[in-house]
Amino acid sequence: MIDYTIASKTYNNTRESEDIIIEIMYKKGAFEINNNILDFGCGTGNYLYKISQKYQCNCYGLEPSIGMRQKAIEKNPNLVIVEGNHNNIPFENDFFNYIYMTDVIHHVPELNILFNTFSKKIKQNGYVSILTQSWKQIENRWYNKYFPSLESIEKNRYPDIEKIIETSKQNGFRLEIIDVKENPVENIVDEHFIKLVEEKNYSMFRLLENKEYKNGLNQLRKEIHKKIISRNAGESLIWLKK
Repeated sequence: MIDYTIASKTYNNTRESEDIIIEIMYKKGAFEINNNILDFGCGTGNYLYKISQKYQCNCYGLEPSIGMRQKAIEKNPNLVIVEGNHNNIPFENDFFNYIYMTDVIHHVPELNILFNTFSKKIKQNGYVSILTQSWKQIENRWYNKYFPSLESIEKNRYPDIEKIIETSKQNGFRLEIIDVKENPVENIVDEHFIKLVEEKNYSMFRLLENKEYKNGLNQLRKEIHKKIISRNAGESLIWLKK
């Protein structure tokens, strides 16, 4: 069990929103003036901050962790950021034009309940986008070699994309497109990534056995500045329409 109140204390040190993902959302028309948009599982509010500063849509956040939520409120004092989860989104039905999730769906235990709740809260012809990784993309992560059990841990947490799409269809959504954001083929073991591992700011590192975690971290430290050629894991942004 991951304690996100503890995780929230260091999360902002190494985790940021991705400008390229925000740009993809913008090009899809997600941030039109007066659109009501929800960051589901907003964490410490990084995406909310960037989007609300740049666009004239109405931004809302939902986050179950009190520690994460408090950080998000401090960062976005003028926005409505509430407690909730996949079973409880405390807004009116048919309220949102757009709901997005960034690196969140693997924390949701019941996809059917999630999409059933989304279908109530989002307007007809509204969009849901889900930033995640397919199992193939998980297999291709460059840092897997430092932590041998990481791939299996992540596949146990992440629903593969086909399951996400099928469950969404059962609740009134249809797939529009999957945007794939490719990562660089050449990666460097740098200070930023080592700090991310040290502080366990990817939740998966909190699930490793201590011996494996320490061995992998020590190996990363030994190989600092080393270039790693990967098979380009990347990320997938799934677009669903009601």
